[in-house]
Amino acid sequence: MNTIRVAAVSMNSPLGEQSRMLDAVDGWCRKAADAGAELVLFPELLLHGHCAPNTWELAEEVPDGPSVARLSAIAREYRLTLSVGLSEKQRDIVYNTQVLVGPDGYIGKQRKLHPSRDEVLYYKGGRELPVFDIGKCKVGMIICYDNQFPEPARILALRGADVLLMPHAARMRMWDDSPGSAAAARQYAHEHFQSCYAMRARENA
Repeated sequence: MNTIRVAAVSMNSPLGEQSRMLDAVDGWCRKAADAGAELVLFPELLLHGHCAPNTWELAEEVPDGPSVARLSAIAREYRLTLSVGLSEKQRDIVYNTQVLVGPDGYIGKQRKLHPSRDEVLYYKGGRELPVFDIGKCKVGMIICYDNQFPEPARILALRGADVLLMPHAARMRMWDDSPGSAAAARQYAHEHFQSCYAMRARENA
C-alpha cells in the first residue's frame, strides 16, 4: 500500500437538510484538499440525518440519486475520494448506506449490516462487505454498530482491504454546556476508538 493522507470530518447533521449538508461537504472538501488530503471520511447518515421521521421520503436511489451526483461533482472538483453517509432507497426498502465516490465518479457503497435498536424501524440491514480499489489503497467501510463485531473487519482484511473507514453517528448529544463537558466527550470518543481499534486488531491477528 502507498502512503495516503486521510481527513475525517465530525459534524452535526440536522434531519432532512441534505442540500445544506451537501454544501457543508463541499466546504470541508475544499479545506481537506488545501491540506493535502486525498481521502475524506464523513459521518454515518450525514446527508439525511439519523432516523428522521420521514426517512422514507428523504431516502434516495444509489447511485442514481441527486446526492451521489453532487458528491461526484465535488470529488471531481477537488480530486478527492469521499465516503459519505445517507439513506438509500431501493424499491420499498431503505438502507443506512455509506457511499464512496472519487474524481471519476461513483465507486461503490456499503450498507450497514446490523441496524441498531433505534434504526430497525427505519432501515433494513445489508448483506455484503465489498472492498474498493481507489488506486493508492484498497478500502472497506464498517458503519457504526457493525464495529462491535469482529467479523466485518476480519472479512474485509481477508479480502485485501488496506484501510478500514468507520463512520459513526448518534442521535443524542454527547456533551452539554457545563465546563469540561465537551472535553470529556472528546476523551470518551478517543478512548472508544482506541479500544475498538485494539480489539479488532487482536481478534484478527
